[in-house]
Amino acid sequence: MSNSETKKQLNKADWIGIILWCLFLLAYGIGCTYLYYHQTQFVEGGSFESDLAAHIRMALDGWGYSVTAIVYRTLFMLPLSELWIALFLAVFTIGAIVLTAYVLKPFVESGLARIAIATLVGFAMPFYIEAIQSTRYIGYQSPSIWHNSTYIVMKVFATAALFLCFHIARTYHKKLDWKKCVLFAVLLAVTTATKTSFVAVFGPAALIMLIADGLTGVPVKKLLLVATTIIPTILVVLFQEAVLFGEDTGNGIVTEFGYTVFLRAETPQYTMILSALFPVLVFLFNFIQVFKDTWKDIKTKSKGLTHREFLVSWGMWFFGALELLFLKETGARLKDANFAWGYNYCLFILFVISCVYLINNMKSKTFLKGNKIAKTIYAMVMCGVLGYHVYCGIYFFLELLNGTTYFM
Repeated sequence: MSNSETKKQLNKADWIGIILWCLFLLAYGIGCTYLYYHQTQFVEGGSFESDLAAHIRMALDGWGYSVTAIVYRTLFMLPLSELWIALFLAVFTIGAIVLTAYVLKPFVESGLARIAIATLVGFAMPFYIEAIQSTRYIGYQSPSIWHNSTYIVMKVFATAALFLCFHIARTYHKKLDWKKCVLFAVLLAVTTATKTSFVAVFGPAALIMLIADGLTGVPVKKLLLVATTIIPTILVVLFQEAVLFGEDTGNGIVTEFGYTVFLRAETPQYTMILSALFPVLVFLFNFIQVFKDTWKDIKTKSKGLTHREFLVSWGMWFFGALELLFLKETGARLKDANFAWGYNYCLFILFVISCVYLINNMKSKTFLKGNKIAKTIYAMVMCGVLGYHVYCGIYFFLELLNGTTYFM
């Protein structure tokens, strides 16, 4: 068979995969619209439990820190407003999957593999073990969430901002693209205006990476110029803090180790691991090589970090874990566990990057010393763990469609 014939067959297979994916996304979008529409009707003690109804009421009362409040107030001026809100959130839910497949293009060659990763991670939830934590979501932390509208919208903007940041950082030792820097500044500000959680975990990790880039030879002047992109976001944060934690709100932030994680989990030392079991396993098989390559990048002044995405993702997770473990809110927000949202997004990114490393591991001739049997066992175990993460998410979503509480 000639190369041209093979290419045509591959293209045909790609198109079939894309068509099937589009049909799946359509069906999933309809399911999400159905779910979110019923969530807009939620009353205490009823079915389809969600934060959405409360978010809408807050928006209509003129109180809200998120851009979603503006959207809800606008859509409520239209007939069938609840349906429009449901469609709005369904578009962002589907958009997170489509965007993930798009931003993976520089990291995964196969289009079908990118689609598969984006779709699987779009459903991944904690590795549920009933004997450790009886509830499937509460007490764990999850990258996939269908009951919090601000997280759903933030996820899309945050992913766009993060991968644009990766692109800028990959090239700024050669040339600083100011158009993309301005776009990043806007995206980061919009993401923060939607939900502060992302910048709370991204900011510290990005600072560490700027320092690391300085050690690899990127000029300090460029790094300082890139750092200025966070100024609009700082202004947004100051506004949000005034709304959420002003003197007349009675809300505040204090330190207390373990409060948030022990609020709903009996053994968070286990549920935190199970929530990220797939990324943790991939990390254990890769961290030594990542450390060696990073040390080489710094020592040789390579002007770029080989494992930037891996390091930033785990850096975000580290700072997210610190916030989750040590910080809590006071006042009316005391029991909301709001410091979990940033950590949940960190898990989403870890699942995405871990899938990329799984594929790279299988392609590498040196991974596990090239032993085919060892690599096959590794792939089977990793795919099995990831598969169960995804199964837990699909099961959870289908139960939500039945109106089951997310405390299930």
